[in-house]
Amino acid sequence: MTKKGRVTRKFKMAFPAKVLGDPIMYTLAHDLNVVPNICRGRITDKTAWLEVEIEGKEKHIDMALKYLGEKGVAAEEVISG
Repeated sequence: MTKKGRVTRKFKMAFPAKVLGDPIMYTLAHDLNVVPNICRGRITDKTAWLEVEIEGKEKHIDMALKYLGEKGVAAEEVISG
């Protein structure tokens, strides 16, 4: 259950080789005040993709998406329906 003012959105993220090994999920949680939940994914030595739920206030999720873009991570929202 989410706290008031917090939402959960799901994204499929593609990580380039240059950021593999970087503490990206830690940074999201620790510095950007969101809670990433890795649902599934695949990681190789050259690339990775993850399906991640991100919980937080909309402004913090937007900040997280900006950070991911700056790191070269492509994040596409998964719309259920």
